[in-house]
Amino acid sequence: MSENKNNCGNFWLGFFLGGLIGAFIIFLLGTKQGKKILEEIVEKAETYEEELEETVSKLQKKGEDVLQEAEDLKEKVIKEVTDGKKTVSNALVSKLDQTLTNIEDIQKRGAALTSEIHHHYFKKDGKKLSS
Repeated sequence: MSENKNNCGNFWLGFFLGGLIGAFIIFLLGTKQGKKILEEIVEKAETYEEELEETVSKLQKKGEDVLQEAEDLKEKVIKEVTDGKKTVSNALVSKLDQTLTNIEDIQKRGAALTSEIHHHYFKKDGKKLSS
């Protein structure tokens, strides 16, 4: 009997929430003020999307630059060792180590950004989608 009461309460709660959502949609699509609010929401979403794309593009460019720097440094080390003219200096080893650390940091930030994007924008029915 208690279970039947609970199911009845859930039905009315769902019915009430459905009515509220329906009224809100009618307000947004059926009134001038609602259409204006909907346009503002769409504009803000587009702005956020553009900013997100710009941020991802900047991170990608920075990552490419760091990778290119690491590749150049690697070639320089190989050339110095192969030619036998100079020994690898501590400064060069330090620079290589710093570059590789920068690459790891960028990868971590990229993974964090991807996770944040996934968390905020990829939801279904209010729940996060599984990866």
